[in-house]
Amino acid sequence: MSEKKDLIKEALKRRQGGGKSPQKSSETGGQSGLNFYSGDVSSLKVQPNTVLIISLVYLGIVVLLHIFSKLRSGGTETPTEGA
Repeated sequence: MSEKKDLIKEALKRRQGGGKSPQKSSETGGQSGLNFYSGDVSSLKVQPNTVLIISLVYLGIVVLLHIFSKLRSGGTETPTEGA
């Protein structure tokens, strides 16, 4: 009967996050999923927010270049044949 109680207590601990399952720690290597890079790698380390900002700036530059090219050409389109 006490074995059953011990098993129930262990199950409740696991459900509430009190005990770690061995599968979780071996799958992630003991690290959380929020680590995007490790400190011992000698490469360019860029955070996701930086990538987002750079891509939005690039997109804005492309849009501005399209607008400037339309203004420079006078907004006139080349006539099509048959019209």
